[in-house]
Amino acid sequence: MNNSKNKKMRPAYIENILLWMVMFIGFVTLLFFVIDYATIIRVKDNMDALSDYGASRIAIQGTGTDMITELNDIRIGTIGNIKSSNLVCNSTADTPPTFQVIFITETSNNSIKFYTGKITSKRVVFNEVNSETVSCKLTVTLSN
Repeated sequence: MNNSKNKKMRPAYIENILLWMVMFIGFVTLLFFVIDYATIIRVKDNMDALSDYGASRIAIQGTGTDMITELNDIRIGTIGNIKSSNLVCNSTADTPPTFQVIFITETSNNSIKFYTGKITSKRVVFNEVNSETVSCKLTVTLSN
């Protein structure tokens, strides 16, 4: 009688082990998804700060050589070092004058597992230096 009970109980142990394995794999996947989502939010927030500062700096003082150093002071460790070749600015004289600075920050690569698109931030502010439209694009790389 005892032997027949053991034969009936064995599949329950296997099902229990499989259930715990599936729950563990699901938990780990969810954990990595939350970590990647938090990284995306942190990078997006920092890119917004870079765009805010860049647009305001160009609107008040114009582009300068020390701007790259100041942008590097703002960036977080997830964003790679910003070089002068990463920032491209163009000025156009519009008729009628628009008095605006457009500053776009975007990623050139994305190493986040659950998100394959580009992360972009854009700011438009009033140009206090002149009446031209200044369009700047800052391309940053994400580092691990």
